[in-house]
Amino acid sequence: MAATNGSPTSLVGKTFDCAFGPFVPRLTVLSPTELRVQATIGATQIDEVVKSDLTGVRPGLFIMSWMEQSGNFVVQVQDHDNKIVHNYARLADGQLFCAQGDILPAA
Repeated sequence: MAATNGSPTSLVGKTFDCAFGPFVPRLTVLSPTELRVQATIGATQIDEVVKSDLTGVRPGLFIMSWMEQSGNFVVQVQDHDNKIVHNYARLADGQLFCAQGDILPAA
């Protein structure tokens, strides 16, 4: 993925995978306030468009957050220059899912 500037609009239209081991959600930034989330968790398939908040910190570094229909609340720090993502999620059942992974171009 090419480096992006610090404006949230620089991610609009981009699709990328966040590889956290066997869990690899695909994100498509539809606008600075709308995100498509696709993932497989066990037998569960997720494909939904959610409201999101996207903030540019510096060129290539973004903070993104969203709430899924299941009630999961996710915050990610995405470093597109270094292709690293930090994920902090409060799952609907109260558990935390914190992980670091790689940002990969969508296949």
